[in-house]
Amino acid sequence: MNLRCPVCRADNTAGPTCRRCKADLSLLIEAEACRSRHMALAQYALTSERFEEALEELAQAEGVRAGSDVQRMKACAYLLAGDFATALGMHSLAPG
Repeated sequence: MNLRCPVCRADNTAGPTCRRCKADLSLLIEAEACRSRHMALAQYALTSERFEEALEELAQAEGVRAGSDVQRMKACAYLLAGDFATALGMHSLAPG
């Protein structure tokens, strides 16, 4: 997992401390792991056609850190649930 240090902006790929400034990144690593779990659970819920559960997991992931990947997966959830208008609206909100 590639993390950018909030103190010195160095890219870090390993360890709980920043390679440049030695800042403690353990909470940031834990938050990203939590977000990844929610994204994985949302993806599993989508493949199991449990769309409401997927949207709940995506809301949890977005609470940790918002991102275009969450918006795109929300659009997919609404699309698969048959809510085409909301899916289009979510897709248009996702940057890139």
